[in-house]
Amino acid sequence: MKKIGVLCLMTLLLLTACSDNDGRDENGLPPTIAFPVASARYRMEQGSELEIVPLCEYVDEKTTYEWSMDGHVIGTGASYIFVAETLGEYYITLKVTNAFGTTEDELKITVIKVDTLEENLTGEGLFTPNDSVFAWKFPWTTINIPQGRTLKVKAYMVENDLDGTYTWTLDGKAVSEPVHQNDVAEISYIFDTAGLPLGEHLLLLTMKNDTCEVSQTFTITVCPAEGTYRRATTSTSQSLVNKVYEYMPAPGHQVNGYTIVGDLIRSGASMEEACDTVLSHWKKMWSVSMGAQGGYVVAGFDHSVENSGNYDLAIKGNPFSYQSEPGIIWVSQDVNGDGLPNDPWYELAGSEYGTANSTAEYAITYYKPQVPQSHTAWKDCLGNTGIVPYMSLWNTHAYYWQDWVEGTEHTYFGTRLKDTHTYERGYTMEPPFDWGYVDNQGSDYFKNDAFDAINAMGYYKISNAKTWDGKAANLQYIDFVKVQTAQTGYSPNLGDISTEVYGIYDCHLQK
Repeated sequence: MKKIGVLCLMTLLLLTACSDNDGRDENGLPPTIAFPVASARYRMEQGSELEIVPLCEYVDEKTTYEWSMDGHVIGTGASYIFVAETLGEYYITLKVTNAFGTTEDELKITVIKVDTLEENLTGEGLFTPNDSVFAWKFPWTTINIPQGRTLKVKAYMVENDLDGTYTWTLDGKAVSEPVHQNDVAEISYIFDTAGLPLGEHLLLLTMKNDTCEVSQTFTITVCPAEGTYRRATTSTSQSLVNKVYEYMPAPGHQVNGYTIVGDLIRSGASMEEACDTVLSHWKKMWSVSMGAQGGYVVAGFDHSVENSGNYDLAIKGNPFSYQSEPGIIWVSQDVNGDGLPNDPWYELAGSEYGTANSTAEYAITYYKPQVPQSHTAWKDCLGNTGIVPYMSLWNTHAYYWQDWVEGTEHTYFGTRLKDTHTYERGYTMEPPFDWGYVDNQGSDYFKNDAFDAINAMGYYKISNAKTWDGKAANLQYIDFVKVQTAQTGYSPNLGDISTEVYGIYDCHLQK
């Protein structure tokens, strides 16, 4: 979100919006609606009741609610209780009206009958309201790790295990006793390379309950020690990253169809096309948005960037003292020499690392809207829910969702920073953190005359890299960088908090 370079054009648009009296002024906004389940799709057992409580904002005591089905009004309260009497599919429309406008959205309820174990095993399982069958999520299933390192493997957002037990197996041998989710802090395993030969190892996590058994395999390759595939700087090495491997912005009003600068990525583009477009923008020092919380970009250099103990990386954003949108930085080494970022990531600790303002091992899932031009709902690993608002003033694209993202939901993993923005009387304030974050006007965002770059940018130290357990990583060098939006908030006038990046550089080299 925020602040493009053409501030006067933004001001003109905002003034135009206010003069049109469309409700988007400092006095209020039309209501927003989001449902706290995937894509507003509910499944429930016949004979049960389901209370539907939508997530509505910009509502007050004068707000009206209208629930309708098949053209008939069935409720007028802020919530609605659905009684599953007959099998089938039901579509319900909710219309919410305040003094500034009306918003509506649709939800679907599927009523099923559960009689037999066979039905449970074929996917029609023991459904409870708002829930589906057993589910868990993982940030990766294949990775490379150098000898001498350890790695944490963890299951995220485990749901509906029906008191199941979990067991870890390594290379065909059990390495843990069966445990219940409620008896441990988390379902995780520490993979230690000590004593293991080089090559591929298979780690298996199995969940077993009275109705099913589900497993996930992790392929972990132990590689030679750090430094084996180090790439020296040459006379042709570039300061700017030379390849973008992944561009996975979270939903946000700047990720496609942005009114001010036009489409960043064409409709129907592939991931490869999107990455090429990002790099072409950075060569011109143009902005690319990461979208809302968790959205990220992964890029690499044509050489290994050395850990000097001082500033090693330079990343340009566009923060102001009153408006920063911090992004977490992750770094990685090419430990198997294949030129791909399929290796462990290390967080560069900033000023908030390890404090109450930072939540590590965080996961957030976004759900693609079923209705065009509507808000994008999300749910995180802490049980929080919310929305990325649809803002036609800034972006009229039907969905804030990328064409190369498969399915109707997508989960991002990383670190979350506490949301610090405030909104009052039409103005948004987003104070910066002290240091260590992209697009954040902290003490490390400045003009460095020793590095021939345009204007100010942020400077970062590889020596601040941390391992999964919070210890100093002591990396000799890095090959890849990931920048990821770190906050979940949004403001009514500027939309989602989203980290912007104009380029990633090795600041030891002249641009």
